[in-house]
Amino acid sequence: MRKALLPVILVVHALLISIAHHLPDPIAAAIAGTVYLPLWPLSAVGLPVHARAEAWGWSNPSVLGWVLIALFWTTVWAAVVVGLTRRRR
Repeated sequence: MRKALLPVILVVHALLISIAHHLPDPIAAAIAGTVYLPLWPLSAVGLPVHARAEAWGWSNPSVLGWVLIALFWTTVWAAVVVGLTRRRR
């Protein structure tokens, strides 16, 4: 079950990120938080996780930023799946 559940969760998360601009503002803000919150500490230590902003507002994540976001959420969701599917003995 673990092997099937993790990809489903990751795909749903990625789809939510891709359609966030079509969702109501509070939901879109929460989804944007799943992108930008993991990047803040990495940016603070000097990693180039943000691309240059094209105009006013938030800059998009760089390629490194997207890779680190994917690694972060894969780790988080894998821990959640393991926690939910762990059999008690």
